[in-house]
Amino acid sequence: MSDAEVAVRAALAGAAVVRSRYGSGSRRVSETGVDFTTDADVEAERAIRAVLSTLRPGDAVLGEELGASGDSTRIWLVDPICGTMNFAAGLPVFAVNVALEVDGATRVGAVADPVAGHTFWADGTDAWRRVDGVDSLLTPSSWSRLVTVNLESAYSNGVGARLLVDERVRSRFSPRCLSSTLALAWVATGQQAAYVTGGDLRGSVHWAAGIALCEAADAVVTNLAGGELHTGDHGLLAAADAETHAFLLEAIR
Repeated sequence: MSDAEVAVRAALAGAAVVRSRYGSGSRRVSETGVDFTTDADVEAERAIRAVLSTLRPGDAVLGEELGASGDSTRIWLVDPICGTMNFAAGLPVFAVNVALEVDGATRVGAVADPVAGHTFWADGTDAWRRVDGVDSLLTPSSWSRLVTVNLESAYSNGVGARLLVDERVRSRFSPRCLSSTLALAWVATGQQAAYVTGGDLRGSVHWAAGIALCEAADAVVTNLAGGELHTGDHGLLAAADAETHAFLLEAIR
């Protein structure tokens, strides 16, 4: 079984748990500021780890809820519910993320949407959407004019908030805020024109799978300075095409 298919199976195992718990109430097991973790997060990560331990027993795992285990240059990055606050509030914008990092580079990734029943996955070459067992190739597009700005990450000089009210941006795009890797996956599917976030995203369980999708789908992916991802000013600008990327990069600068 390929690493990409392992990622899909693991993500689907987590998604099955999350879907069964959605809307039924989940107990908070820890809180940090406004952020929190639920028992559904932990249960979903255990389901994902069970798949990985069976299919890739020699690999290491880094999970948001259960930490690191194993010793290998092959590390599975797991975020069992990306968008826990949405999940707990009954808002259907959350995802299950599984990605494989080998020697510091992300090779494959899967993002499962438990509510819609869609799984987005990348094998390092192409990106796909799986619905009812049928895969379709992903092609980015800027037609929607939707741009998501993640406000949960840190930006230098408050650029994230400024993008939301920048009249140049608003005359061409419809900027909005969403908290979930789904918003990044939608750049790969062509449902959103771009995604912007700040922060150092290296080895992140939150971002690795979504980045793998966008890169495999041939979206334009750079840091917020327009340079190589995970370098310099860090952050992420993922755009459907070069024109959209150039426009937003100028606005950010």
